[in-house]
Amino acid sequence: MTDESPQGDTEAASDLPRTALARAKASARATPTKKAPVRRVQYGDDRDPQTIDTVMQGWLRDHGYESQVGSGSLVARWPEIVGETLADHVVPEAVRETADGRELVLRADSTAWATQVRLLIPTIHGRIRSLLGAGVVDRIRVSGPVPPARNPGPRRVPGRGPRDTYG
Repeated sequence: MTDESPQGDTEAASDLPRTALARAKASARATPTKKAPVRRVQYGDDRDPQTIDTVMQGWLRDHGYESQVGSGSLVARWPEIVGETLADHVVPEAVRETADGRELVLRADSTAWATQVRLLIPTIHGRIRSLLGAGVVDRIRVSGPVPPARNPGPRRVPGRGPRDTYG
């Protein structure tokens, strides 16, 4: 038979929390923990320095000039949008506000170029959206060439009438 002293049990029982704490500390040191990212509260207001681009875009938006600036950049960047060859023969004539939205009116040199541009309308519309943003133009209308005036003065001879194309 073995004699177990009650004194040994009390020492082991009182040592149990210390050993558990030591094991927990060792385990915590062995496994690295990820620190949670510190969230920083942004302090500041509109008086902080901003880029001129941000300030101008906010001003244009607040005063309702965004659509006019979009129209102006459309006309200025027309060769970049459609390419040099097409831009030589087709020019943007106007951007009008209609009930359906904003309409881009194009004027072609000849009926052949007008037909070609009518086939390219989805591509041109996509390029305008990608380069200038959505909402600059909702519809595109293509017009052919403007016929020359047929009545130059009081003593004129009637001509053969208007023809199909003038270019």
